[in-house]
Amino acid sequence: MFRKLLLILILCVLAPLAWAGGIDINKATIAELDTLPGIGPAKAQAIVDHRTQNGKFASIDQITNVTGIGPATFENIRALITTSGGEDGDAAPADPPADAPESAPKDPVDAPAEGPPTSKLNINKASLAELQTLPGIGPSKAQAIIDDRTNNGPFEKCADLTRVAGIGPATVANIEANCATK
Repeated sequence: MFRKLLLILILCVLAPLAWAGGIDINKATIAELDTLPGIGPAKAQAIVDHRTQNGKFASIDQITNVTGIGPATFENIRALITTSGGEDGDAAPADPPADAPESAPKDPVDAPAEGPPTSKLNINKASLAELQTLPGIGPSKAQAIIDDRTNNGPFEKCADLTRVAGIGPATVANIEANCATK
């Protein structure tokens, strides 16, 4: 029952935004950004911080430059966001990511990638799905890693993951071979 009410509430909030052209990521408040699927308060704050430090987003695909927002999250919010364009306020069109193949498969946000990573994963830039490829890291620990790096800054070494609640030395030892910070 609660889930149905929550879904109705979310649809009531997001439907008008879709008809109005979406949420302008160059002007939206943290509260407005927080209504997007997969964007909680920490990611909303990261978007605002990135915008403050780097200037306006020229196109919506640049939101993937924000720590914690990877390709899967972008695909989930792509139709719901826009950017204000030039002085006339026209919305900038969506550009495909520069490094994406023309028919890139879409991974769900919470689904881990198949198998272990083949190279070291940069925990300071990895998406939710990418972090879940690490041994012992599920959806909640992956989100905790993203929240911690958003709130406390990047990890200097993989052993710093112990500052995340629920990740101890044993977990760090299991992922050390697949972990990078640069």
